[in-house]
Amino acid sequence: MLRREKLCRKGMIFICPTPVYERIMVRLGGNLYEYEMQPGSLTFRCYDPGPAVESGQIRALVGGTQFTTTVDQVATAFTAPSNLPPAGVYQSAIQAELDRV
Repeated sequence: MLRREKLCRKGMIFICPTPVYERIMVRLGGNLYEYEMQPGSLTFRCYDPGPAVESGQIRALVGGTQFTTTVDQVATAFTAPSNLPPAGVYQSAIQAELDRV
């Protein structure tokens, strides 16, 4: 969709904490090729909390990893059977929560 938009020259940018990015990369299998930002690309831009500050002060965000690939590669990796979690993992997680209640 965004490839057809005249003003979308750098694709989509997903900003997230580093642990979220790392989990996504594990799920995607870690075999994505890196590209320059362009229409049809997806850039992951990570941030982490800065150093601790005194109470009442605003804690800074520190830029971390940036990785750009294509939406096509992400879609393929996300649906690849080799990258899927084990069968029943969602049922087990739901049941574990229900058992806690």
